[in-house]
Amino acid sequence: MDNNNNNNKSPELVISVPHNNFNLSNIDLKRLDSLDKAFEGDRQHKPTTKPLIQRVPSTLGIPDDFTKYFKPRVISIGPIHHGDPSLDDSEQLKLRLAAHFVRNIGVEEEMLYNAIKTEIGSLKECYDQKLLEPYDDEKLAWMMFLDGCAILQAILQGSYCYDQSGSSSTKMIIKHDLLTFLYLDMFLLENQLPYRVLELLITSSSSSKKGLSMKMIEWFVEEIVIFPAEIEQETPLKQKGEPVHLLDHLRKRLILKEEKKTTLLEKLGFMCQCHLFSISKHRTKVDYHYPWYRKAQELRNAGIWFQESETPRLTDVGFSRRLFMGKLWLPRIMVDDSTGTRFMNLIAYEMCPDFENDFTVTSYICFLDELIDDAGDVKLLRNDGVLHNVLGSDEEVAKLFNTMSTVLVPSPEIYLDVKLQIEDHCRRKWIRHAAQAYLTYFSSPWTFIAFMGANAALLMSAIQTYYAIISAK
Repeated sequence: MDNNNNNNKSPELVISVPHNNFNLSNIDLKRLDSLDKAFEGDRQHKPTTKPLIQRVPSTLGIPDDFTKYFKPRVISIGPIHHGDPSLDDSEQLKLRLAAHFVRNIGVEEEMLYNAIKTEIGSLKECYDQKLLEPYDDEKLAWMMFLDGCAILQAILQGSYCYDQSGSSSTKMIIKHDLLTFLYLDMFLLENQLPYRVLELLITSSSSSKKGLSMKMIEWFVEEIVIFPAEIEQETPLKQKGEPVHLLDHLRKRLILKEEKKTTLLEKLGFMCQCHLFSISKHRTKVDYHYPWYRKAQELRNAGIWFQESETPRLTDVGFSRRLFMGKLWLPRIMVDDSTGTRFMNLIAYEMCPDFENDFTVTSYICFLDELIDDAGDVKLLRNDGVLHNVLGSDEEVAKLFNTMSTVLVPSPEIYLDVKLQIEDHCRRKWIRHAAQAYLTYFSSPWTFIAFMGANAALLMSAIQTYYAIISAK
């Protein structure tokens, strides 16, 4: 039996490679060729700023009780969850929304559908091609048309400009609670449509009288950003590049950086602070990789208060210090049933292998987790007005952030400057002692101000003496 098998095998071809003292078989050559193919494939899948619409990456290591954050509750959008038996009513709901959208804007449905069908080739390129295998172009064009119209009608129904139009079509098509869940479904990673679909439907409608424009979508996304009431700009900040989809649009709005004008007094105060406390000398390579972990209660014991930032954008984080008192500026966050879903999908989006980004949202959640260890930290942040808890007990909020950050790896550069300033503040013993004295003996800032006024000369003399001693060492 063995002999027959050996006789059936084709003889192995051995090839002599010139100028080298070794022989390679055809099997060896195939194996080496696989390295070249892998290299070429890696070059083709190099991360870009415009990633494909795809599934949640397996590298996220989702906890079992977190899988609910990635599954739509009311409506399927796009091919990934299309036909899900648990969403049987999804297609009928989308038909109702799409029908109202077409009627409200007064444009023939054939014109809108044809706009999608004409560009179906380029729209397909926005997806991981494995997801599209079960669908032909006809099915995909209809799916994108129906889902896009449904999304725009949902946005119109809840948008500010639409409600102000005075149109009779502002009548609620679906109940408010269902609309809330629908909005959550619209920002799931696996429930995305190319942003181009929405553009095609809007530009083809030519119906500005109905309040239909791309700016309407920008305002809608602004309204679901964390604590939107805190944004008081007349127009949204301009972002770089066209969004890939709605979830990408949300992320771009959250991480926008606004240039702040610094007053002369602020500049002088910062220069004086740097000189007195020599912040820069602590910024060493060791500090760059320092495992930073300071819970909120620990920072309070070091004389650091938490202050609401001017905007709810995740980039609006800063630290300031006056003598032994510090302020950590954080964007105000409302924690409710949607918080886990929204942030976990933003994090999953940042972890997509073809998405080139700086992991700002991931780093923000990790930063909050470093501040929040238990219910006491949550209570402190609530009392200082930077966290609004409508989820339940403070223990639930602490558990939410602790669980979300379990498998996350933040960028070492995001919030580095703030962390170094806080670390510099906490490492100075005299600052901690002064902060402890303040927390122990003064019931309010006013009693402290009165004390300072009565003993200003004595305190300044003591501080100058102490600073001279530590400078001489």
